[in-house]
Amino acid sequence: MKSVDIAVCHQALLSIAVEFDRICRKHGIPYYMIGGTMLGAVRHEGFIPWDDDMDFAVPRVWFDRLPSLLSGELPPHLRVRLLNEPDLHTSNYLKVDDVRTRIAYKGLERIKDMGINIDIFPLDDGLKTSCGTRLFTRYIQLFLRLNDLLSIDPAIRRGVKKGMARWIRFLFPIPAGRLLSYVEKCIRKHVAPASGYYVVFYGIWGMKEIVDKKYFGRPREYPFDRFRFFGVADADAYLTQLYGNYMELPPVEKRTNHANGQYAVDASLFDAQSEA
Repeated sequence: MKSVDIAVCHQALLSIAVEFDRICRKHGIPYYMIGGTMLGAVRHEGFIPWDDDMDFAVPRVWFDRLPSLLSGELPPHLRVRLLNEPDLHTSNYLKVDDVRTRIAYKGLERIKDMGINIDIFPLDDGLKTSCGTRLFTRYIQLFLRLNDLLSIDPAIRRGVKKGMARWIRFLFPIPAGRLLSYVEKCIRKHVAPASGYYVVFYGIWGMKEIVDKKYFGRPREYPFDRFRFFGVADADAYLTQLYGNYMELPPVEKRTNHANGQYAVDASLFDAQSEA
């Protein structure tokens, strides 16, 4: 493996996203760019310059078909990763990674075999009422935060959070995967298709992940680098809910990413590119 910069990481991400898009279009599966990927599409017509991942969401009814469908149609160098696999146990969503690459996540150094990847989240309905949706989302978040405390290395935390993470691990020696299994059962049991909201329960934005279904609407194409991917119909309303004044760049100290520049690719990829 050869260390590379974020520009190479972006190209690897795009090659994965193109395959994901191709398969979804072929099978009529709706998807949306979300979070920083949606923001990048609107503000930069591509990647946020310092970002090192891509986030997509697929409505639950189609999401459950994705693991087998993608596994059967992706090229050999791309792999579907279920994050509730025994060696991961970090969340209940999908990653598609390139096995010819490596990425090192801060706090999850125990995951040695992860390539540069895109994230695909289930897009779930909320509950029948707005109040019920908010209360249920907070309930789910409590368990997901506990899972983070159990799975992320306490050494990367500071101050009170570091001590809390260590005590949580000591007080709650819960077997890996049990919390995530419980969360998934709760979501599938309680959400209501008649809800007026979509929720990305496994997203990072907490209560802001409760979004009016009208904002998502019918997937709309946006230019992204030299390609076109689908995103939310009302990008302005969606991005304002997540980021406020989303067209304003954050201060330099907040321009962070997942891997702190730790990306690598198989050296043979450079040889193949030079020959081409």
